[in-house]
Amino acid sequence: MTQKFTIQDLLQYYPKYEEGMDLNKDIVRNIQKCSDDFHALLMENKTLNRMTCLRDLDISLQCFYENAQGLLQEGRTDSLDIFGWYLTINDDFRYAKDKLRGKTIYV
Repeated sequence: MTQKFTIQDLLQYYPKYEEGMDLNKDIVRNIQKCSDDFHALLMENKTLNRMTCLRDLDISLQCFYENAQGLLQEGRTDSLDIFGWYLTINDDFRYAKDKLRGKTIYV
């Protein structure tokens, strides 16, 4: 059965992290879940995997997770340490939303 993939579907993979939040285990676990789930979605669906903006977002989410995990393991929990990666995923989510806006994508 064919389903539509919408902006709302995309947003469920946005980590529960906001600018200024210090890192902790729960935040890093959420970032990992978003990254892993989004990656699995792209691997399972050829239509979505062909969209460059979604592959770029997949890479950004993975890098965001890896950096957050590394910082937490080093005991560096200050929000400024992860700020650059936070800006990157925001930019990539915004770009993907712009590309999806007004389109019907069947998965």
